[in-house]
Amino acid sequence: MSEAELHLLRNRLRGGILNKARRGELALRLPVGLVRLADGRCARDPDAGIQACVAAVFEAFAATGTIASAVRQLLASGIRFPQLVWGGSKAGTIIWCDYNRTRVINILTNPAYAGAYAYGRRRCRQAPDGHIERRKLKPDAWAVVIPEHFTGYVSWTEFDAIQRQLRSNAQAFGRPDAFGPPREGPALLQGRVMCGRCGNAMYVRYGGIHGHQPRARYVCVDQADARRAACQSVPASDVDAAAARLVLELMTPMAIEMTLAIQDELDRRVAQREQHHQLRVTRARYESDFARRRFMLVDPANRLVAAGLEAEWNTRLAELATVEEELARFRAETQQQLSVDMQNRIRSLSRDLPQLWADPAVIDRERKEILALLIQDVTILNEHTEITAHLRLRGGACHTLTVTRSSIAPRKRTPPDIVAKIDQLLEIGDDAIVAQELNAAGVRNWRNGPFTKGQIANVRKGRALRSHRERRNTDGYATAGELATRYNVTRTTIRQWAITGLLERFSCGKQHRWYYRVPAGADIVRGYGGPYAKPAQIVAASNCNSSEPGAVR
Repeated sequence: MSEAELHLLRNRLRGGILNKARRGELALRLPVGLVRLADGRCARDPDAGIQACVAAVFEAFAATGTIASAVRQLLASGIRFPQLVWGGSKAGTIIWCDYNRTRVINILTNPAYAGAYAYGRRRCRQAPDGHIERRKLKPDAWAVVIPEHFTGYVSWTEFDAIQRQLRSNAQAFGRPDAFGPPREGPALLQGRVMCGRCGNAMYVRYGGIHGHQPRARYVCVDQADARRAACQSVPASDVDAAAARLVLELMTPMAIEMTLAIQDELDRRVAQREQHHQLRVTRARYESDFARRRFMLVDPANRLVAAGLEAEWNTRLAELATVEEELARFRAETQQQLSVDMQNRIRSLSRDLPQLWADPAVIDRERKEILALLIQDVTILNEHTEITAHLRLRGGACHTLTVTRSSIAPRKRTPPDIVAKIDQLLEIGDDAIVAQELNAAGVRNWRNGPFTKGQIANVRKGRALRSHRERRNTDGYATAGELATRYNVTRTTIRQWAITGLLERFSCGKQHRWYYRVPAGADIVRGYGGPYAKPAQIVAASNCNSSEPGAVR
């Protein structure tokens, strides 16, 4: 009964906690940037510096779209993160440190910053070995969620959009919508290309180095193991160049608006960074004045206390001088960046969009972000010498582009006379033998080099030429292994039958490879050993019980 009573008491206590949480009255620990008022309501931290640092995280993620890029932007701006100390002698105080990935993720994924009351985001269970397992739950599994419960830094709609973006960025390779954020590779339509044959997503593959960057291709690998080949593969440079030309043509009427938008964005970022520096100066000046007042109020005769307060005042004065120097240096750098020459350059580049697009200062990841804002997806259908690309823009408009392949497959670059020579040589040998014969005759490939076995195979498959084995099988020839399986004997027996004249054989090149066949109109009767051994012999096909050629009895 005691165990049952404890179980009932625990359930009643748990039910009371849940009921209080459903009303939004259960006090939860608030993250940095939010405080609890005297009446129990939650609100933003009254410190404007802390508010600006938290809001800067959402602004950086909205501008970049990825956590890594947001962290880089925050570190480059010089903004410091207000870390709240939870335990120890300094519990409840704020220490200023650099942003990192964990701190940015915690802010972007915490619903409290969206003004929502959320309870049950984690589940704790005791494992069989005694330690506590903590696991984060998906938002659908949270026990209590009350949106717009208090004033946050973003709305619930914006918070939900951030979570969708984070899930999209974390998609693993092989999933239907595994596009992810823009990367640094040269394939500009990464994550936007669909296969025009099977309808699946096409992924980026990088080959050999071409110039100073790897050569990219869009490859459809859906069910590649079952087909033993990719559905289709196209050079990324051809499709990217056509899509970029279309986007630049569509953006030309908006050049003036884009110029103003760029200038406004630069001004906004500069003002934001300067505001953070000014807030740091204001905070350092207050702490310096506070240390000065404490030192002035101390009894001069108490030298021990006065010496400590004087040292603290000097430390605060040094910190104030440091942040003021950083503000002055920032203003000097900003003045240099926003000089008249720089503004004229921005205007000139905006008037000439192709020059702006090809500017070396614009990296591939930024070009991808521009295309992602305008292009919804691109469906590609690869033909022999042309690529058809159907572009669907964000507004719903569709454009069809026909692109001539800049690089034709090796099998299509081989001249017809060499293809005819390969077809003739396949009658006497396999791909390796054909390559040897062509190289001995001084015939060069499309790269002005010697042919290899793999290149002969590519030409043969691309021109639908029958392989040497297919030609021999048509004539009734087979390998020793195939005949051994058919007759249920060993390969040595097949070779012995050929030596004794029971089988016809055909030499394939100089590598001691032979093809064998049963003479036309005949079958082989397998012999047997023992005291009354009888060798195998050839009989007429009509004397064999089986209707299959080459049957054994």
